Amino acid sequence: MNSSSTASFHFFEQCQILRNASWQAGVATLLLCIWSLVIYRLSFHPLAHIPGPPLAKLCGWWRNSRYLRGSWHDDILEVHRKYGRIVRIAPNELSIVDAEVARQLYGHGHNAKKTTWYNVWKTPGGAPAIFEVQDKKLHAFLRKRVAGAYSMTAILKLETYIQSCLDLMFNQLRKYAEVGENVDMASWTSALAFDVVGELAYGSKLGHLETESDVMGIRKGIYFGIFASANLGHYPGQARLLNNKLMTSLLEFLGKPNLFLGFQSWCAERVQSRMENTEPGTREDMLTHFIRMKDDKGESAAFPEVLMETMNLVGAGADTTSIGMRTCLFYICSRPDVYRTLQKAIDDYYDAMALTAPITYQQTQQLPYLVAVCKEAMRLLLSIVYQLLRYATDGLTVDGKHIPAGTPVGVSPIAQNRDQEVFGADADDFRPERWLEDEQKTRFMDSVNMTFGGNGPRMCVGRNIALVEIHKFIAQLLRNFDVGIVDSNKSWHITSYFFAYQHDMHMWIKPRPCARLRGSVA
Repeated sequence: MNSSSTASFHFFEQCQILRNASWQAGVATLLLCIWSLVIYRLSFHPLAHIPGPPLAKLCGWWRNSRYLRGSWHDDILEVHRKYGRIVRIAPNELSIVDAEVARQLYGHGHNAKKTTWYNVWKTPGGAPAIFEVQDKKLHAFLRKRVAGAYSMTAILKLETYIQSCLDLMFNQLRKYAEVGENVDMASWTSALAFDVVGELAYGSKLGHLETESDVMGIRKGIYFGIFASANLGHYPGQARLLNNKLMTSLLEFLGKPNLFLGFQSWCAERVQSRMENTEPGTREDMLTHFIRMKDDKGESAAFPEVLMETMNLVGAGADTTSIGMRTCLFYICSRPDVYRTLQKAIDDYYDAMALTAPITYQQTQQLPYLVAVCKEAMRLLLSIVYQLLRYATDGLTVDGKHIPAGTPVGVSPIAQNRDQEVFGADADDFRPERWLEDEQKTRFMDSVNMTFGGNGPRMCVGRNIALVEIHKFIAQLLRNFDVGIVDSNKSWHITSYFFAYQHDMHMWIKPRPCARLRGSVA
């Protein structure tokens, strides 16, 4: 080997050594950074004194993985039982069980601001929605201008539309009951709820009950949209899959169109048609109210604002209500004693009042046991089981532990509703009688009940729609049919993707002799 070749060899050899050394130094630096981050988050982080799963203290994957697999309704209860009233569920996020803190975060006069998690719910180029708006003044304005449409007085004026959906549902179910065929009540309650909001928001049923199908894929589209938004809010960039043109093109190329955008287009057509036809005598419903809304300058609300309100009603009002119906039915059928007592109370009321028409919502409120059963069931499994995050205010303390101002925190709705300090040592048990035993205690439990998001300005705006539907559904179903769970070992399957969706709720159903169908259910 000549001197030139030898020099070249040594040069390349030195380069290789330097590359190896550089690579090793890079790995060492990376490991040192990771180790330093681990030490910091475990020992020196401002939340290091808060207990929680070890992995949750290190990264967001502990929380995110459970969100993605849909088991949060069980996971959050487990960690609160293990670690206490305040749990670190991510390096910079806390889950809390504390009635007073719930008031401070969500109640009237609170100063806690929504976190950036809500940004992912915004519709690019669309009107602001009550749920995602972070500015308190704008939120108050948006809520105030639709409050009249969601008031109990207004909803009861529309009860005939809700009843028409119940009539159709029970007539459809009777076909299966008379031949002894089981039904999937998860699908039927979902169809009912979507047809109801169709009546209220667009002036007609969406066709889910009549066709016994997910018309236009609305349910599937919203299911995917809720899942994506609720989970993407915890990731950098908060990709807006539902309104991303590139993603839409990709889905279409793959033969999987964005169902949510298809639903949005359908909604737009219906709203536009109604806004162009506002002559006297036009049907009065919630869409009528939305069309009459004013903006912050006193001018008529623009089309995007009206459209947003109708989509809010369908997107957030249908699934939450159907979840409540299934929850009540599940707990009733899981307790034969409760089932018998409730059905007898309903029958006795029908007989005492000589009712031949379907029971109204106001009449259901004269059945204390029915009200208690529904309230107790929905206490145990709420529609929304994720924490609704706020930035902690100064001086926030839970269980003797100080929370630094600005920390993302949220009260766990499902864990709060099972707080033994509020609901007693049997808080995990289904016991409707707890709501009938002591009037003062009942008022206190009501004041901290998180079923509809608490009792402050952030309380679910559609609460009254849900209450009317759920009470009428349970009372009329048990009056007209005997029902039960087919396999008690496989009652249903729950996936918590923000909403606690129940699937595969297979039930047997039989017509009752006392039911009198004369073109309408009794």
